[in-house]
Amino acid sequence: MLPFDQRTGHIWLDGRLVDWADAKLHVLTHGLHYASSVFEGVRVYGGAPFMLREHLARLRTSARILDFDLEHDEETLHRAALDVIAKAGITEGYVRVNAWRGSEVIQTAALRTSVHTSVAAWEIPAGYYAAADALRTGISLATAEYRRPSPRYAPVKSKAAGNYMIGTISKNHALRAGFDDALLLDDEDNIVEATGAHVFFTRGGTLLTPTTRCTIDGITRACVLAIADHEGIPYEIGDLDAGFPAEADGAFICGTACEILPVARIDDHHYDLTGNDVIGRLITGYHDLIAGRSPVKVPNAWGR
Repeated sequence: MLPFDQRTGHIWLDGRLVDWADAKLHVLTHGLHYASSVFEGVRVYGGAPFMLREHLARLRTSARILDFDLEHDEETLHRAALDVIAKAGITEGYVRVNAWRGSEVIQTAALRTSVHTSVAAWEIPAGYYAAADALRTGISLATAEYRRPSPRYAPVKSKAAGNYMIGTISKNHALRAGFDDALLLDDEDNIVEATGAHVFFTRGGTLLTPTTRCTIDGITRACVLAIADHEGIPYEIGDLDAGFPAEADGAFICGTACEILPVARIDDHHYDLTGNDVIGRLITGYHDLIAGRSPVKVPNAWGR
């Protein structure tokens, strides 16, 4: 894959489109040194960004949790994303929106720093998140060493760059061990999520998923629950302990980048991917939703 700093095209930076190579920030930027940075990833289907307004609303909430506000309103960022997609001629792709504190000070406190925003987009190649045949073969998860912190200890409801450090380490370890991703637990040894996606289980026709006590409220997760409502699939949201995967008869992860991917293995426990009606119906329902042919409505819970 071509490194991202060597690509061509245009990126929206602080209010204007600039050449890809000119979208730069100083090495003494607060967002780099103190992780005062938030982001969103948005999928593009048929040239249209999916649930863009929900993502932008969550971006502003994430920034406010980190004690800063965006310099641009959501309409401006919405137009910026559409402009970047159109400029690049993207039909099936991914948009990354970032906001971060500037370089006025390099110290912990940052009350008077500027705030910068960028919007970039690129086509998604096959196998970007997992193997191209992962829908058929499933992926594997290894339980991670590090835990997601309690909301008492970290701003877990912000989609902040710093909150993904644990995910990066954990996924690296999982990949080296021959797995595709890591399964993260919380401070009480309950299941939380994969490194960049929410996790669901099935058992006897019922859908089960952890609470979001220690993580962001997922947009794709909300889509799955709305589809389950529409399909009449019963579901339960609650604490699932580390041993629960052995009690389930199926599992999948979901997120903007990965969409819905079945899980074939968690640690030493394997799942039969054939004939899981719940997962099959949810995958079909999600594809209908992103294609615009579904009656399912997903409330925008992030615009408050």
